[in-house]
Amino acid sequence: MHKHYLSRMSVAAMVLGLAFAGRPAHAQAQPGQGGGPQGGERRGRMGMSPEEQLERLSKTLNLTDDQKGQIKPILAERHEKMGKLHADESLSQEDRIAKMREIFEESNKKIRDLLNDDQKKKFDEMQDRQRERMQRRSGAKNN
Repeated sequence: MHKHYLSRMSVAAMVLGLAFAGRPAHAQAQPGQGGGPQGGERRGRMGMSPEEQLERLSKTLNLTDDQKGQIKPILAERHEKMGKLHADESLSQEDRIAKMREIFEESNKKIRDLLNDDQKKKFDEMQDRQRERMQRRSGAKNN
């Protein structure tokens, strides 16, 4: 059971890491965010809320209000799909990982399509850094 739990958590960390555009998979409360009872602790299995993800992307990419309005529903939809996927225990770990990647690739493409050229470059760099980070983590776990 312990091994199964760690395996599921590592998958969740990998996928959530991709979602947070180059940031660590755990979210720490920012001053003024009212982090609630969890404060800077790890936030549940689903990581940051769509609103927190939007705020992070907005700060990193300097999103316009129009872009924020278009990106927020994409993040909300991704969050909902991930919740449903996480609850579906009929899938193997490999299938779950494949579906998680598919969800993130789809939503990241939609987000990228809304960005200007400078923002796309930053977004791509963030994604590249996160992929490298995840490869290092998975390589360390497999040794």
